[in-house]
Amino acid sequence: MKIRDLSYGLLLMVIMITAACDPGAPVDSKAVKEEIQSRKIRKVSASDIMTRALTTGEGIQAEVTRQHLASLLVGQDGIGPCDLQSLPAVVEAQARGIDVSRISLNPRRKRRPLDSLEVAVYEAFEYATQRQLKMVPSLEEINETTLRYWAPIFMNQACNRCHGKKRVDIDDKTLKLLQEQFPEDQSYDFEEGALMGLWRIIIPKKEIIKNL
Repeated sequence: MKIRDLSYGLLLMVIMITAACDPGAPVDSKAVKEEIQSRKIRKVSASDIMTRALTTGEGIQAEVTRQHLASLLVGQDGIGPCDLQSLPAVVEAQARGIDVSRISLNPRRKRRPLDSLEVAVYEAFEYATQRQLKMVPSLEEINETTLRYWAPIFMNQACNRCHGKKRVDIDDKTLKLLQEQFPEDQSYDFEEGALMGLWRIIIPKKEIIKNL
């Protein structure tokens, strides 16, 4: 006998014993069926998890990008809007155990060097950009419990004032602020449409499974 069948048997036995204690109490067969149905173990395939994780990553990326661009449009002089960590979409993702970050071969602030996998993923997107190939986000399994979502970040007009050409797109005041805050800054002289970096979103599988 399967364990699941045994659990159903025990459930029915409990109901029968309860009814026997009160012979006048009717047995609600519909309620019994609903209870049994609720106890069934739903099978979730690896494909289900990957599909939902990809959708989750795309949704977070889209909303963070929207909020980020909105902050740039309403922002005044300064470089504060480039900080993503205070955006509501990032804060909400973090509350769910999802880490949202960006990587680049030309970072604004000094970070640890990219590991071999990150370099390989970056080079693949770079190759596709140079040859104007169609690009879609990608998803990889880090281990049994975690997935990682990747998507390209392209230079657009809204980024010019902080990432464009010095003293052409980036004015002297902004340039001074950047040099003071990021003395090792390499994130400038990008042309529109160039690959600036990658979105890296780390997603726990349990967060995906509980929402399936």
